[in-house]
Amino acid sequence: MDIRRLTHFIALAEEGRFAVAAERMHLSQAAFSRSIRALEERLGLKLFDRGAKGASLTPVGEVVLRRARTLVLDARNLQRDIELVRLGDVGEIVFGAAPIPAAVIVPELLCQLRQQSPGLVTRVHLGNLPTLLAQLDAQQIDFCLGDPRLVPPQARYNTASIGKQVAALYGRADHPLAHAPRVDAEAMRRFGVATITISPALLDGVAVLYGFRDCADFPLVVECDDLGTLVHLATRTDVLALLPCVVGDAHTQALCRLPTTTPQLPMADVHAIWLGGRTLSPSAQRAIELAKRLGGEDGGSA
Repeated sequence: MDIRRLTHFIALAEEGRFAVAAERMHLSQAAFSRSIRALEERLGLKLFDRGAKGASLTPVGEVVLRRARTLVLDARNLQRDIELVRLGDVGEIVFGAAPIPAAVIVPELLCQLRQQSPGLVTRVHLGNLPTLLAQLDAQQIDFCLGDPRLVPPQARYNTASIGKQVAALYGRADHPLAHAPRVDAEAMRRFGVATITISPALLDGVAVLYGFRDCADFPLVVECDDLGTLVHLATRTDVLALLPCVVGDAHTQALCRLPTTTPQLPMADVHAIWLGGRTLSPSAQRAIELAKRLGGEDGGSA
């Protein structure tokens, strides 16, 4: 079976138009059309219905598509395994990190990878977990660091626990609440809370722990996936920032941890996440093991 032609077939099935699929495959439309016709002739099956609006899969094409995706993924994994044997630790890894592991784990992880494998090229993609999972599915990254509670149900991923990160409520050092005996829900309502993107289900849990009914009742005023920006915001305004303790306590000259009914909040259960059935390179495996040591259980709880 010609894997290259199966790749063209998958592209057309996903794009629905010959011109767009040909451009995606970096081929002329004529060459791309010949490849699709050759595949249909080789199989003795009509895979697409052609029309003015493009190409749509026939019923048999739907069946072939499911098998083709498996074959193409297996072929890529085979090629990758061959490269791993040949390259060993020298090569490249690409991984993603959601906001909390990006701030808490990645900086030291990059230092240790550089010290242990100076010949390794490491590329890091930062973003929220849904964006990183899309890159993972497209095989643009080897793995990502994030909270698996945000992974869609029934998704086909492997995971390895890195460690839990706890958070607390912070305000600027001269905040009106800096010397308050306790910051209650009413005070949080008065100044508002800034935090990273949290799913409604997880935010419900956060809200209840701080004395609110649910996420709709929680006084969220700023949502930003860059923790540095949240720190800057909290130091320049009266907004209260919900930050990982490791991050907040690193800015003790500018920020103070505010006393609440929930001094520390479980904020992220960080895992390494990668595609099921995909072989991780030795370098990626080493990076995950280093991340486990850096993440630790209940990271930042001291």
